[in-house]
Amino acid sequence: MLRKFLRNNPAALFAAILFYLYFRGIGDHGLIDPVEGVNASVGVHMSAGGNYFVPKIGEALTSGSTLGTWWLYALSLKVFGWGEFAVRFWSALSGLGMAWASSIAAGSAGRKSRLAACVCAGMTLCFAVSQIASSHALYSCLMGLAMAGAVRSWEKKNSLILAHTAITLAFIVHGFEGVILPFTAVIVYCVLCDDREFLRNFFTWPGGVLITVIFSGLYFVVLMIANPEIIHFMRCQNHMYTFGGVSGIIIFVFASFIPFHGFIVRAVYEVMPREFPARKSPELFMFVWAAVFASAALLSGDILSLAACVPALSAMLGVKTDSWLERKNLLSVRYSVMFNMMILVPVMYIVLPFTINKFPVIKASLMSLIPYELAVGLFIFASWYYTKTRQIVKWVRNVPAAALLCLMPLAGVFNLTADVYSVRDIGLKLRDAIKGTDKVIQYSVNYPSMYFYTLRNSSIIEADFTEGVQERKFNAPYSLIGSLWAGKERVFLIMPNDKTPENPLPQSVFHLLEADGKLLLSNQ
Repeated sequence: MLRKFLRNNPAALFAAILFYLYFRGIGDHGLIDPVEGVNASVGVHMSAGGNYFVPKIGEALTSGSTLGTWWLYALSLKVFGWGEFAVRFWSALSGLGMAWASSIAAGSAGRKSRLAACVCAGMTLCFAVSQIASSHALYSCLMGLAMAGAVRSWEKKNSLILAHTAITLAFIVHGFEGVILPFTAVIVYCVLCDDREFLRNFFTWPGGVLITVIFSGLYFVVLMIANPEIIHFMRCQNHMYTFGGVSGIIIFVFASFIPFHGFIVRAVYEVMPREFPARKSPELFMFVWAAVFASAALLSGDILSLAACVPALSAMLGVKTDSWLERKNLLSVRYSVMFNMMILVPVMYIVLPFTINKFPVIKASLMSLIPYELAVGLFIFASWYYTKTRQIVKWVRNVPAAALLCLMPLAGVFNLTADVYSVRDIGLKLRDAIKGTDKVIQYSVNYPSMYFYTLRNSSIIEADFTEGVQERKFNAPYSLIGSLWAGKERVFLIMPNDKTPENPLPQSVFHLLEADGKLLLSNQ
């Protein structure tokens, strides 16, 4: 019966496949510090009875504009239990929401709607942000829904309710960018096209304005009363996520849109205005929307915010591809495939292998990246074959679906990365062993996720600060590492297994566990 239902409802089958791809294994690997560790630890602190308006990791105050995201984490931890699945649940769900938003923006139904959803779901960045515990997937999903509401308002003004509701929620889960950037994109588009009617509708339509002003205002007033200091951290900030400097950012941006670079280039080429004022069109609005969000992500240094461009680009590509097929414009399809091969082949199979040693994250995930490159190669070959043989119908049916195959090995990247950048094994060991007045000390490392696993404060010695954590709990300064064990209480020490202390450890220290490149020591 279920098989018959799925066969007769291809949309339901597609949704089931995406659900499997996006939720498969999100709870099977440890938290990747520091991004996931900070967010998960704040969420578990709230769910364990902490103040919902004063984010903390134990006793350490935490800054940030993502209160709404932390509230959702606390909710999912109460519903699903204490584990990684709970804190990644909303991100995985938002990844599916991004695909749904691009589908709505491209059209309520039909081929272009399905194409947009498939392109969005198969794009690397959409999948990547949906697999980590941060606010970026939620933010990108809500911005996609806002875009979809704005585009659909060309046909039905009531759709602006969706746009303004999504903008208000984005303000709560991500900060002022959720309001400023959508309004900026609308203004830029209206100036570019001299479209005063759309500008007037967007900013003065009663339903939308009331939703944004009233609910955003109420949220701001509540923060002023409950925790006025956090408003200081809600402003747009430079995050300085370097990813290995300029070359790292270039590689990250390139990898974000695999495997659709050539198709995006061709669609953008056809949509870009060639006169002023430009011709009004939903596709041009999608292009402006993507350009504004991409510029903000690059200028702020918060590269993961680039995911907000994905629903816009996917919807634009879905609409343009459908247009090519309706007009039987085989030349545009061939150009797209040619550009894709010219961009992907040299970088994926020539440049990337030579950059592996420069980026430890890439090197740690090598065993999953090899089958991922093979899957991308299959996508490139299928694109070329169906275009060369003029099987355009099969191209539409099979090529975007082939992009989803790339997600299977890509999921393994997060497992392998967690093997290096997670303390799950040590955290679970401590969760079972720690009691009463026992102390946890991190020596030469700083893993915020340690609080998530143990619900205990950690003292940090000789380690760098974690961005976003306002203070850290220190014990008295130690001139000798041996003095850690001077008291009668039990002390757990976490340190890198390749770290040699300046002073030798006392003989009474026991080696409890070695995992993920770290040692767990104790005096009892």
